[in-house]
Amino acid sequence: MAASALLATVASSYIRRSSGVGTSLLGAFSNDHRPCGTAVYQHLRRLAAQAQASKKTASSDQLPLKTGRQRLVVLGSGWAAARLLHDIDPNLYDLTVISPRNHMVFTPLLASTTVGTLEPRSVAVHLHEIQPCLSRPSSSVFIADAHAVDAASRTVTCRSVDGLDFSVQYDKLAICTGSQGSTFGIPGVLENAHFLRDVKQADAIRQKLIENIALAGVPGRQQDEFSRLLHIVIVGGGPTGVEVAGELTDFISHEVCVDVRVTLVEARELLGSFDASLREYAARKLIQGGVLLRKGIVHEVTPREVVLKDGTVLPYGLCIWSTGVGPTPFSLSLPFAKTAVGRIAVDKYMRSDTPSTAGLAPVPHVYALGDVCANPDKPLPALAQVAEQQGRYLARVLNELARGPPHVGGRQGRGGGVPQHTEFVYRQLGAMATVGGHSAVLELGDAGRRHLSLAGFLSWVAWRSAYLTRLGSIPKRLAVAFDWSITMIFGRDLSRW
Repeated sequence: MAASALLATVASSYIRRSSGVGTSLLGAFSNDHRPCGTAVYQHLRRLAAQAQASKKTASSDQLPLKTGRQRLVVLGSGWAAARLLHDIDPNLYDLTVISPRNHMVFTPLLASTTVGTLEPRSVAVHLHEIQPCLSRPSSSVFIADAHAVDAASRTVTCRSVDGLDFSVQYDKLAICTGSQGSTFGIPGVLENAHFLRDVKQADAIRQKLIENIALAGVPGRQQDEFSRLLHIVIVGGGPTGVEVAGELTDFISHEVCVDVRVTLVEARELLGSFDASLREYAARKLIQGGVLLRKGIVHEVTPREVVLKDGTVLPYGLCIWSTGVGPTPFSLSLPFAKTAVGRIAVDKYMRSDTPSTAGLAPVPHVYALGDVCANPDKPLPALAQVAEQQGRYLARVLNELARGPPHVGGRQGRGGGVPQHTEFVYRQLGAMATVGGHSAVLELGDAGRRHLSLAGFLSWVAWRSAYLTRLGSIPKRLAVAFDWSITMIFGRDLSRW
């Protein structure tokens, strides 16, 4: 027993100093010396378990490393978050990103992935490509959803994709969680329609389209069921709906030899934000491509039919919903002031507001960017260029604040110290949309003063050139150019998996 006690003491010392060595010693003891005493063996097992547990706890406490720099926590990975992460100085801030995806989706090219013109990976830019310093031990990307924000303790409560709850502390917080597709409370939309806001949804549309074409060709299929499977209904005549319709006309004319029909339903005007001549051009091109344009309001979406308020019934095999965006449950749950449509209220410095006795007051060190927010006095549309400009603005402001004088000019404002003279100013750059074939519509300038309006082949070249140069990295630009070339030479891939 004396030998057993001595061996237990030695093993305990090793276990405390090095869990790996101690565990190995425990294995040797259990195999060769267990007859010396079961009590000693159980004691060593307990010590080894405690050592392993303490090792795991230490690792979770140490990462990400604390460097003394302020921690900027970014919720989301959309346009605003990507621009903020790209422009922020990582030598001034430690970064933490909390988002259910680890990439930014280049949404202007998302419609092209629904028919295989582009591969999904080509329009998804990993966050490490946008900000390489996210790979540092002092920074991190958590694949999780934010559930709550406590401004008093500067804490964000999160839940990982596999259900693990945790919290993250911040010095500065940027809420860039975006929006979700708006259903306007119409029954059946969430259950039966396909949205187009990320790569997974685009791929689901592509798979459903290819599956329906295959199912329609099964021998013995009734004619009405054949027509239903090959009918695509797009609800929403904005840029997304029009571009999907245009991509579908190309796909149908070049890749399939069956009668696939496309109907686009719009309650108001096709491309309502564009000039009247461009709207007319877009409608004419879509009709020439075989798209049926129908004006109406959707009453209900069933698993097989879209029912309009005038009683029209549109049987469909695939329904794509692109009618606009609305607030997410997370943004609605936050204890901040909201606009009339549920977006987080921000001031002209992009600081989140909270109700107070004097009206609205900024929440210290909390900012909101992109679709999730709006200035109640001057709301901006939920557009990618708005979000990107806001991300660029906030990165510049935070960099100046971290550097301090003389970089920060003017007096410091309440709630986070934003210089009073650096308010956000949005510049409307214009809008573009493809309408099928080698045609597109393009206008530069804002709604009050159009500088240039183009339609046709030159607009299509400008559309492709502009978005190709705006992609987040050179590898993605090469990937998109390669996909376009392969599609032009060999056609689209119709494989289903």
